[in-house]
Amino acid sequence: MLAPIMKDVLKKANNLDGKLVEEICIGNVLQPGAGCTSSRMAQLLADIPYTTPVYGVNRLCSSGL
Repeated sequence: MLAPIMKDVLKKANNLDGKLVEEICIGNVLQPGAGCTSSRMAQLLADIPYTTPVYGVNRLCSSGL
């Protein structure tokens, strides 16, 4: 689900070449495996090179406290 979003972001940024992306940060709640695997897979499917760093932020909702 994330790869089409990344592709669309690149397209909307005047067809930005994925090689020019310097860093990717993906945030979500309760990502399996801290979200790194799915984020990396989406990055590669969006034609952003593996040399671009990607990290996931797992923010748990505090409204249930």
